[in-house]
Amino acid sequence: MPSRDAERPRFCSHCGNPVVVPDAIYCKDCGRALPRTVPLVHRWPKNSGTALVLSIVPGLGHWYVGHPGLGILWFLLVMFFYAAVWPLGLVMHLICAANSVFRNAGSTRRGRRANSWSVPMTSPR
Repeated sequence: MPSRDAERPRFCSHCGNPVVVPDAIYCKDCGRALPRTVPLVHRWPKNSGTALVLSIVPGLGHWYVGHPGLGILWFLLVMFFYAAVWPLGLVMHLICAANSVFRNAGSTRRGRRANSWSVPMTSPR
């Protein structure tokens, strides 16, 4: 699957014509130097302690670590158990909080570096 950076068209900032060579240094139409910028993508730092504190509201810790669907599901599930049998609701609430912390730790173990700046680069061809 091609990267998203390779799909973006590039244009000369001086004459506006498209740049068809990916690693071009100069514009073939006007001859001016092309800027060599690399877009930075920020991966917001995800702190497990913050996820735990936000889990005072069931599901908010999941939302914080990047799983809003699970956050809504946990909120509904915990609220259902609080309404049905409150001790079971409390147990589910604690499981929800622990799950949000482990969900955050798992996202960094699977290769996604959650606490860093990453620079998307395309490999030379």
